[in-house]
Amino acid sequence: MAPSVDPTKVIFYQKKNFEGSGDTYAVGQDVSVPGSLNDKYFSVAVGASAKVIAWQHYNETGHYREWTTSQADISDIGGLSRFRVVDDDTRAVSFLFKDATGGADKQYSLKVDARDVGTVLLYSNDGDEYGLVGIMPEGGPPVTAAVYVRDEHSGVYIAVGSVYFEWNKDNNEVDVVENENWPKQLKSKRTGKSSFEVTLVDNKPSE
Repeated sequence: MAPSVDPTKVIFYQKKNFEGSGDTYAVGQDVSVPGSLNDKYFSVAVGASAKVIAWQHYNETGHYREWTTSQADISDIGGLSRFRVVDDDTRAVSFLFKDATGGADKQYSLKVDARDVGTVLLYSNDGDEYGLVGIMPEGGPPVTAAVYVRDEHSGVYIAVGSVYFEWNKDNNEVDVVENENWPKQLKSKRTGKSSFEVTLVDNKPSE
């Protein structure tokens, strides 16, 4: 059973099943795990009003996970190096990048630059792992991120634009608004409250 923890805090443990020494962190902290503890956390107790957004690598790449409840085993992240403790109503917006033009796996890249997340690089048809592309508290405000689509074989940029995330108060979910700055070569499909499958449907570069 997970140990009790303050609602706005989390406790990371160096062994599975909440065993070993524990380190406490609070909502609002953005943590690069110290070198002595890098890849050493294996379970986490999460307070009722907290959420952990976690990355495998320091630069917020590799596997990422969201933990809204206590986890007796977090080894599937492949080693924890970076995490944020946020309010439990914070939504993590994620993309899965697909190619429908017939290109080779990983031929195309989708780069998303978001203020609260940094630069995220996704590759086409690269498994079923979603990448975190934005963070939005419930209710907003809206988030805008720059978007770049590149052919990794030729080095040519197919599209440059932006994506606009908006809170949908009627459905309590995040919307992707495909406005005039959204690249016409991309189509988005909702797969969850704040997750989307983005598909390259045209590989002709914008003029």
